[in-house]
Amino acid sequence: MTDRPGEGRVSIRDVARAAGVSPTTVSHALSGRRPVAPETARRIRALVPDLGYAPWGGAGQTSAARSFQLGLIVPDISNHFYADVAVGIEITADTEDYGVMICAAQFDPHRERRYFNLLRSGAIDGLVYIPGNASFDPTLEELCARYPVVIVDEPVPHVTTRPTIFADNVLGGRLAAEHLHSLGHERVAVFTGPPGLVSTEERVQGFHEIYPDALLLRGEYTEGAGRTLARVLAKYHPGVTAVFAGNDLVAFGAVGMWEELGLRVPDDISVLGFDDADFAGRMTPALSTIRQRGRQLGARAAELLIGHLVHGAELGGDRIALEVELVERASTAPPRV
Repeated sequence: MTDRPGEGRVSIRDVARAAGVSPTTVSHALSGRRPVAPETARRIRALVPDLGYAPWGGAGQTSAARSFQLGLIVPDISNHFYADVAVGIEITADTEDYGVMICAAQFDPHRERRYFNLLRSGAIDGLVYIPGNASFDPTLEELCARYPVVIVDEPVPHVTTRPTIFADNVLGGRLAAEHLHSLGHERVAVFTGPPGLVSTEERVQGFHEIYPDALLLRGEYTEGAGRTLARVLAKYHPGVTAVFAGNDLVAFGAVGMWEELGLRVPDDISVLGFDDADFAGRMTPALSTIRQRGRQLGARAAELLIGHLVHGAELGGDRIALEVELVERASTAPPRV
């Protein structure tokens, strides 16, 4: 069974064409979630069995049996970036009467596998998946081949049949390095994320274009990791004058630790984050960072899924990189002479 229209399969566009309305109107009439003129709704419903229309998800279902729910698997919903992605998905899904079921996997592969079954069971019509680990579930490739899935934020190397939407991490790393270099920093470090994640390696790759010998200290993308790495840096590498943190939470933790150790940002050490979380501009000092647009990532993912589910567009396997930008605030400054 495939989730895309094939020979002999009737799509929602075929129903819309026969009824003389748009695919969106067909969706509204069958879901009952938005008003459609009674005569139009009756005409559409009458056409469904006549044409043999069924959603891609399973034979024998009428489109009225669809859940009109999208699923979103996130590693940690308390993370500001993932919450932003969720908002983008929800706003876009609502325009087509789709709800969103948010599933927090908490970096647990067993939870992810359980949430994958929501798609197999028909509880959701499509899935936005944000990976949280470098080791991917072996069933993910099969899931993507059979069902509507869009991967966001973290490319999965062996999945080529479904689209992946992510920030341009190489560009982000390069922008961070160019900014610190323009301020005159020579001894710099990167508080990078776990090994094996494509986003982690690509940010380092971009940074290394300017600073090939930058010190790398690895940890998780958490506030606690930022605190730990900041303590290590202060103890063993006191000559470093600037740090590029893997995300804003890591930067937040690092700034707090340096403050406890009596180091001032940016007088003693500059720090630059990644994400532009909503708290970044409210930190003291306000955090310079690389802005990636979580809502835009989420909105684009929802557009692709709904375009497939409602309008019959193919999903394909494109890799879509969205631009990032430098946001310069008070946490970065020239090194003290």
